[in-house]
Amino acid sequence: MRILKLLGGACLTVALIACGGGGGNPGTPSGGSDAVVAPPVVVNSDPVLAGGLVDATGAATSVISASGLTALSVKLTDPSGKGIPNQVISATGDATKVVFPEGNGGLTDASGVATIKVARASLFATGADALTVTYSYKVGSLTTYPDGSPPPTADKVVARYVGYQLSASNISLTSLNLGAATLAAYGTRQVSVQANIDGVAASSTPVQVSFSANCGAVTPATASTNSQGLVQVSYSAVNATSTNDQGCSGSTVSIVASTTGATPVSGNLTIDLAPATNLLFIDAAPKTIFLAGSGGATQSIVKFRLVNASNAALQGQNIRLELKDLAGGIPKTSFGTVGNVAAIIQPTDSNGEVSVPVFSGTVPTNVSVKATLVSDVNITTTSAVLAIASGRAVQSRVSLAVKNLSIEGANIDGTTTEVTMSLADRQGNPVPDGTAINFVTEGGVMIPPVCVTGAVPGDSRCTVTIRSQNPRPANGLVSILAYAAGEEDFVDLNFDNAYTPGEPFTDLGNAFRADAALVGGVTGPYVAGYFSVPRAGSTTCSGGFLGRPNSCDGVWGAADVRQQAVVAFATGQANITGTLTPPTLALTVSDLNGNSVPTGSVIQARTSSISCGLDGSLSTVSKTVPNSIGPFATSYGTSVGCATGDQVIITVTTPAPLSTVTTRTFVFP
Repeated sequence: MRILKLLGGACLTVALIACGGGGGNPGTPSGGSDAVVAPPVVVNSDPVLAGGLVDATGAATSVISASGLTALSVKLTDPSGKGIPNQVISATGDATKVVFPEGNGGLTDASGVATIKVARASLFATGADALTVTYSYKVGSLTTYPDGSPPPTADKVVARYVGYQLSASNISLTSLNLGAATLAAYGTRQVSVQANIDGVAASSTPVQVSFSANCGAVTPATASTNSQGLVQVSYSAVNATSTNDQGCSGSTVSIVASTTGATPVSGNLTIDLAPATNLLFIDAAPKTIFLAGSGGATQSIVKFRLVNASNAALQGQNIRLELKDLAGGIPKTSFGTVGNVAAIIQPTDSNGEVSVPVFSGTVPTNVSVKATLVSDVNITTTSAVLAIASGRAVQSRVSLAVKNLSIEGANIDGTTTEVTMSLADRQGNPVPDGTAINFVTEGGVMIPPVCVTGAVPGDSRCTVTIRSQNPRPANGLVSILAYAAGEEDFVDLNFDNAYTPGEPFTDLGNAFRADAALVGGVTGPYVAGYFSVPRAGSTTCSGGFLGRPNSCDGVWGAADVRQQAVVAFATGQANITGTLTPPTLALTVSDLNGNSVPTGSVIQARTSSISCGLDGSLSTVSKTVPNSIGPFATSYGTSVGCATGDQVIITVTTPAPLSTVTTRTFVFP
């Protein structure tokens, strides 16, 4: 007998049986015999997989439940039916329908049985499919089967298919628990809801439940069931967007729990009202107002906010408002409505705020507003001081300043300097921001020609620039007129800070610009042809300061307040004159028109001999030309070391970037 090993590990047993009487078969070689071959016997060496689904009780099933445990039970045996222990069994399936909570592999026990937990991929997965169960054999992993027979001699994969059914699940939410019926303002509490699948607590299959509230915050907004099928979250009676508000105090909050496939459940929670603890002054806008008719703001809005211990605003609480004058009286100042001085009661709005307008009267003063909670007079506050100023500018308080009174502009275009107009009312208070000031010039150009106060709030002044260009007056002196709307000065005989008919006042004529200014900035009287601000008025009068005669209106009231300045468009070349009479050098420096050289020019005096000293012992002395219109006069003291023929060299250099240089030498006699 021969045993032949076939592909795949099966053995073929072949028996050779002699037939006839030793003479052999006809047609065979002499001395041989015919061979009869028996049918081959195949011995199966493949392991065997068997199994299916079982429920939580171990009973066979074809349904993967949504509410209970379903397991895949697989047995691995050798060809004789004996279990093969310690072998890894794997399972796979459609991931949209099933998942394996503890992994998709299992190890066979002593009986060759492996168990793999199977669950639905979601509560809403439906339909039928099959799990693929596989056992991958590797050569050498076994020396013999449990029955003693040899295992396969080549790697093998054994597969089995186990069908399953998924049916629709009935999901429901019950027992929404909000705790006690009320919650303290800004309080926090745990809330819960029960999730069921087919009437049974969702203990093994997670159910995602979402929560919402019409006020406050639920954290987390979505959560999953625990092992008892409960979903537990935290509710806080504070608005999710901000803690600096009234939150949910004093309101009824609805909390809703929902999940896909189930009817939402809801409940109500009453939030206690948070008590007020403080009144806050917020603002007075603007902080300064002006007398009626002043041209400035005559009304300010004063605002307060009522808050609780969490600094959250409280709505619908009555606040008593009272006007207080820090000077002991409130002549004609009012609030709420024009003319009212009586206390006002207002409820707080949705921001916990109350606001009240304050109106100026005819007397400059300082006032404040007191606010008190009606339900608790111990909660009170007072606003910051609100200033009521006179307002309009008056002539006696006007100033006009030029940064550099002399600039190198006689022959050069584009040299500039700043011109600033400063205003005040009759009490020395700033005029309203936004007061316009106009500038006109005899030569060059004003940039811009109009400016307004308030670039710095409450500064009561503004600044423009004059730039050198044509026209240029022959004497190099350029007149600048600045004017603004104001009022005429008066003598307040009855001390009410308002003009009363019969009180003396300064009747101003139409403002004019006095050109052809004299050296030093002195201006002359009005001359026909001068620029004049066109205003109505024909009453006989002197015109007042820079006022055109006989252009007054004869009554106290509004008028243009005005001021004039002179700027020298100086030559770059200097005119240096002087007398050297030892021990003194008297020196005068001017431009070629007899005006000041450009402001800031440097005058340097140096001697030709180191033994000849100036102003004590220095051989070089520098001086800066001050800010003026006229020539600059100065002197130097010489030392006893100066001898006949020694020189004092004077150099005048205008400011950069032009830096024009003029030199003159003085010789000791």
